[in-house]
Amino acid sequence: MKNLTNKQLRMGILALSLAYSPGLFAKKSAQEGLDKIKANIENSKLNVQDYKKNLGIVDKNISEVAKSRTQVEDQKKQVAAQMKENQTAMKKIEQNDKELNQLIADEKNKLSQDDKKIKELEDSIAKIKENQTIRNKNIADYQTQLTQVQEEKKVWTTRADALKEQEKQVNEKFKTVSTQENDWKNKKRGYEGEISRWNKEIDKQQKVYDNYKNLAEVKD
Repeated sequence: MKNLTNKQLRMGILALSLAYSPGLFAKKSAQEGLDKIKANIENSKLNVQDYKKNLGIVDKNISEVAKSRTQVEDQKKQVAAQMKENQTAMKKIEQNDKELNQLIADEKNKLSQDDKKIKELEDSIAKIKENQTIRNKNIADYQTQLTQVQEEKKVWTTRADALKEQEKQVNEKFKTVSTQENDWKNKKRGYEGEISRWNKEIDKQQKVYDNYKNLAEVKD
């Protein structure tokens, strides 16, 4: 408000200076006229500065209003989207309401049918309980037989363990016998080889002996 008041004063001074008649202005000295004009120029410059300042404020306000407008438009779009989403949700809820009511009706109908089945099942349960009594007696009999079978199983398990130990010993003996057999077979082959070698040596020496003996007989 202070800037506007100064502006008004400057405008008033300019108006008064322009209101002087030519006759009155002629009576003033040239210097006073120049001072008036200079003052008017300064006032005009100050007015221009004030208007430029106000114009800057206006431009800034326009920019802020534009931003606000953009924000409001975005909010408007968001509200519109939410309303559309809400309408879709309402339609879905109404459909769910209809479906649930139908499901309730179906379940009530099935409940009535179940009541009939319960009566049938109660009769069946009575029969089943009678069968359970018989089955419990059978289980007791089978349990007694199972105990006997388990005792027999223990006997056969013990026998099987003994047979496994016996089998292990027999396998070890068989391994030992097989090793001994192979050793004696190897020795046999060795002795047979030596016999063959020495027989050949005997034959060789016999031939030498016979040759020398024949030569001796010829000399005699």
